[in-house]
Amino acid sequence: MKDVTSLLKRTIIALVVAIIIVVLLAALQLYMDVITLAAVLIGGIIPNMMIQLSMIFELLLKPYSLALHSLYLPLITLVVAGFVSGLVSKNRVKMLPVSILVIIILFLCYFLLSMAGGAFDFSALLSEIQTMAIDLGIAFFLLFIPGIIGASITQE
Repeated sequence: MKDVTSLLKRTIIALVVAIIIVVLLAALQLYMDVITLAAVLIGGIIPNMMIQLSMIFELLLKPYSLALHSLYLPLITLVVAGFVSGLVSKNRVKMLPVSILVIIILFLCYFLLSMAGGAFDFSALLSEIQTMAIDLGIAFFLLFIPGIIGASITQE
């Protein structure tokens, strides 16, 4: 029982670490400076914050499309987050659910922030998934493969 609890803890920690690294690296490099990010973390709301956050999540979910236009930030951010979460998880198998959950959470954050308080439309969600299918798959593998490498380094 203790082994299962430890396994679940490391998986959750790896998931949280991956999301924090992805969002912070993208936010710091794309739109925000440190002072603005500190104000947001303390609780200050700045104008157009939902739009900026939506753009950050959109950029993170389109690594292939942006790489074609010579913007490599999402590639680097996803690889670093996958590698570090693999180091934390210490198990290659756990990187599969971690990578899937990170992509799902990033996509839902992007979709909900881009709606900006509008009504939830399930058909719009499905059409957005279809248009971003290749990018979502590549984002998954950019988290998963470095995560396996990181987990192999720290495997117990």
